Amino acid sequence: KLTEAFTDTHPRVKASAEEALDEISKVIRNPEIASISPILLKALIDPATGTLNGLETLIETEFLHAIDAPSLALIVPVLHRGLRDRAATTKRYGALIAGNICTMIHDPRDFVPYLSTLLPDLKSVLLDPIPDVRSTAAKALGSLSRGLGEDTFPELRPWLIETLQAEGGSSVERSGAAQGLTEVLIAGGAGLVEDVMLEEILPLKSHPKPGTREGVLWVLTFMPASLGQGFASLIDPSLPALLSGLADEVESVRDVALRAGRVLVRSQGKPHIDKILPPLENGLSDDDYRIRVASLTLLGDLLGMLGGTKVVKGDADTQDDVRAAERAQAQIALVLGSDTRKRLLSRLYLTRSDTAAVVRQISVQVWKTVVSVTPRTLREILPVLVGQIVDALASGHPEQTEVAGRCLGDIVGKLGDAVLPEIMPVLQAALSSGDEHTRRGVCVGLSEIINCSSKDQISKYLAILVKSVQDALCDEDNGVREMAALCFQGLYGLVGSRALDEVVPVLLSSMESEDEDEKVRAVNGLTGILSIRSRELLPYLIPRLMTKPITKSHADALGQIAAVTGSTLHMHFSTIIPGLISELASFYGREVDGEEKPREDAIRECSRAVCGSVDEIGVNWLISEAASSCGSDKESLRKESCVMLQVIVEERENDFYEQ
Repeated sequence: KLTEAFTDTHPRVKASAEEALDEISKVIRNPEIASISPILLKALIDPATGTLNGLETLIETEFLHAIDAPSLALIVPVLHRGLRDRAATTKRYGALIAGNICTMIHDPRDFVPYLSTLLPDLKSVLLDPIPDVRSTAAKALGSLSRGLGEDTFPELRPWLIETLQAEGGSSVERSGAAQGLTEVLIAGGAGLVEDVMLEEILPLKSHPKPGTREGVLWVLTFMPASLGQGFASLIDPSLPALLSGLADEVESVRDVALRAGRVLVRSQGKPHIDKILPPLENGLSDDDYRIRVASLTLLGDLLGMLGGTKVVKGDADTQDDVRAAERAQAQIALVLGSDTRKRLLSRLYLTRSDTAAVVRQISVQVWKTVVSVTPRTLREILPVLVGQIVDALASGHPEQTEVAGRCLGDIVGKLGDAVLPEIMPVLQAALSSGDEHTRRGVCVGLSEIINCSSKDQISKYLAILVKSVQDALCDEDNGVREMAALCFQGLYGLVGSRALDEVVPVLLSSMESEDEDEKVRAVNGLTGILSIRSRELLPYLIPRLMTKPITKSHADALGQIAAVTGSTLHMHFSTIIPGLISELASFYGREVDGEEKPREDAIRECSRAVCGSVDEIGVNWLISEAASSCGSDKESLRKESCVMLQVIVEERENDFYEQ
């Protein structure tokens, strides 16, 4: 009330107020306050010029005696003015003194009457735009809660949580409320922190309002560093909130989640690496590229902290960068152990081939931070890396399969001859024992290996590659065969007809096998090659399939081959059609039974497949060849020629109606 009198327009009122304050200062028993009372009185009489000086004097004073009630009466108005000042420094000094005052008074209850004056000011300062001011105000609230007990402020914690969730509030206000709540909870003890976090704060991580989700993450930004090792029990419950925040649809929420993650890594990374590392590893293969980016960023911070270095920006090719990476690599191996280090570096190297450019960029930066010589490290981690690549190839996930294939090609490009003998047996084993997803993935890997290898390398390991491609071409799964055909295409592009010479004779030989499964696999392989190389292979293949007598297996094979060679098959009708008519005519006039009946049925089905598969451009060729035997002097040939024409009409019905 006296301070209000200083603003009165009547000079006698102001003079009386000064006299009253002077009388109050005479009853102060604290010698330190008594010595600076003239400065404090000046701050009250002329707040515009004296408040900052008064606060600075209070901060600089070394108190050896407890502050009594009359001293508080002199100090609190100065604090009140300081907390309401526009200058950031003045507000910060006011909050600093207000927080420490409980430690300097004899009886904390003497300060309670002033809370109604100072608490609204501290709340206002807690939401200040300047981070340092907010931090000081938050610590002041924590100190007051610790000194006076939270029961003295029954409305403080609800107000902080409400401000944290306020949809109309700014990110700055939520940050201040989170920092204040952190300090108040820590002042109440570990039990209170855990109860409030688990029951009130963390359940809000999936709240429909983005402001509330952001508020939860702001609490996780301040809590780990402030609580220290006491946060260990909250790491597991907090990680889901962090990870969901990293994938949030709202950018501001994702930014705060990344900030909270970096704080968690810095404050809890070393002592609790076993809890923090697994989610970061899993995040590297997440479907959402934003989580992959965030996981890489946090992993870079963690590895940099373990290795005593920082994630490099740019090329990192200087001698200092290389030496720093050497030291970091040794330190990380010491902390993580050999197995974990190899697994982690393998996951990291895989992300260098990610489909998202930003992921690849960050991955390369993190890799260069902890790896000095890439080829040497690749040789060390190669078995683990190849295992992870095969797992990714077998995942059935298109993006992961593509990344793994790219990575495999990159390894071959870097290590060449040194890596192929180690990779190929693993791929061959996966091809023979895995499910269809694994086999498809292996084909993607084989294709990348072929595309990234030189002609000399392919020639050197042609036998191994051909065996794998051949097995894939003969696979029972159509998707595997299609991918294997692309592998064969790449192989043919590098070594030419050698690829045909290595594969086709083996498949033709298998077609004569008594094992039906082997026959089917051989036909699958041939149709796969023909689907992309029919011009080169048909002249080699047709004469062998049309050798008389045409066997059932050859007839079946020709029918399946026709289905994938419709665009080029007509160029061989001069051999195929007369051969089929002649073979069918051989059954004319005699009783067909036993093994001959299935052979006849197979040849007739083959004829129907040929007629139905040929492209429109070859229909005239087909009719011409079929009709050429209509004038034969042999009844059997004339009959089968007419039957062939009937089949053509049945199979090409649309072509005739269109004409």
